[in-house]
Amino acid sequence: MDKILIVDDEQGVRESLRFSLNGIYQVIPARNGTEALDMMDSRHPNLVILDIMLPDMGGLDVLKKIREREAGVPVIMLTAVSQAGTAVQAMKLGACEYITKPFDVEDLKITVEKTLRASRLEGHLLLLKEEIGREYPVGEIIYGSRRMSGILDEALKVAGRGSAVLLTGPTGVGKELVARFIHEKSGRKNEPFVPVHCASIPESLFESELFGYEKGAFTNANRSRQGRMEFAGSGTIFLDEVSEIPVSMQVKLLRFLQDGEFSRLGSNDIIKSGARVISASSKDLKKEITEKSFRDDLYYRLSVIPIYIPPLKERREDIIPLVDFYFSLFKKHLECRAEGFSRDALERMSSYDWPGNVRELKNVIERLLVLWGSRKEITAAELPEEFCAGTLCGRAHSSLRESVETFEKAVIREALARTGYNQTNAARDLKTTRRILRYKAARYGLVDDEERKDTGD
Repeated sequence: MDKILIVDDEQGVRESLRFSLNGIYQVIPARNGTEALDMMDSRHPNLVILDIMLPDMGGLDVLKKIREREAGVPVIMLTAVSQAGTAVQAMKLGACEYITKPFDVEDLKITVEKTLRASRLEGHLLLLKEEIGREYPVGEIIYGSRRMSGILDEALKVAGRGSAVLLTGPTGVGKELVARFIHEKSGRKNEPFVPVHCASIPESLFESELFGYEKGAFTNANRSRQGRMEFAGSGTIFLDEVSEIPVSMQVKLLRFLQDGEFSRLGSNDIIKSGARVISASSKDLKKEITEKSFRDDLYYRLSVIPIYIPPLKERREDIIPLVDFYFSLFKKHLECRAEGFSRDALERMSSYDWPGNVRELKNVIERLLVLWGSRKEITAAELPEEFCAGTLCGRAHSSLRESVETFEKAVIREALARTGYNQTNAARDLKTTRRILRYKAARYGLVDDEERKDTGD
């Protein structure tokens, strides 16, 4: 049962409110601001009904102190008709609603129920945001490669600007993750981040989904509705797989990008928008332009800042850090006893090309922990069958020399990544000399002396 703190110096008002709300909610009375603040600390109410006029301190002062103690607790102000100006000031300080005396009991119940429902919804949204934060750790994007470091440096530079960003790269490389990173590092981070997965929206619904519609705009439009662009406000709208936007809609999106305004379907009213557009595509948009399925003028509007995110096989130093991250994540969620992967399993994962990129890696780690998480260590024998391809167990038609070199290259790559490219430590792990390791690493193109200074020198 929700607890409601009623703060009013008039006993008749307190009793009236208690009588109206008791049985539905647990009512906690307080005669003044001091008692109210004590109750906030000891009883932790879900909602406060606060009179503006109190004997020991002003209601606005109490409101400020409540906000300092419990920022998420909604407050409804009680006020006389003549105190409307003060009520407006209270709303600016964080009050959710105000009720004028004398109040109607039914109106009071509706206001309380609506305020509590909105507060619960906000709490659910915060939990969802935290869950998304764990799934998409924008504050700590997981990587170990210089290439990904350079991409994030570029993303950080453009975050504070309002320019349109186009993220390209194969499916599953983390384009939405980088888009969220840009949003979180910008001045818009407290505004909505609204993803639009263009491929999942039917062509006939695209305009209404993006720009909204008015009541009666089409059959079954029984009420007006905001579109994604309007909901984004001055935040970020993320258009994923932008190549899938219907040609008929591309003109309207282009007009929005040019003018920063749009209209709901079925309306001529202009709505201004300050939303930033970040788009992503796994297709070659220049090829789509050649094939007349994507407008060249829209492409140039979207790609003011183009950022390419390469596949995982081109930034192998990211593989082990990602494996470690998702292992820890799923171990916690699935409550597994496994302590990690064996050395041969890590070597196989390091040498695997990951055609599905980070998305595939995440799914594989989850699958392994679901199936084998009861074991102390997960070995290469438990890896999916495709992890044998390209290694000794899947090279029957290759020469012995090719098979040995493939395996040796994978082992050296994993050792270097694990030791942060410290050749001395990597050689020690592999029980060889630093001179031999350096020779083989250079032979296989695994290290560049100018780019990776060995901290063992």
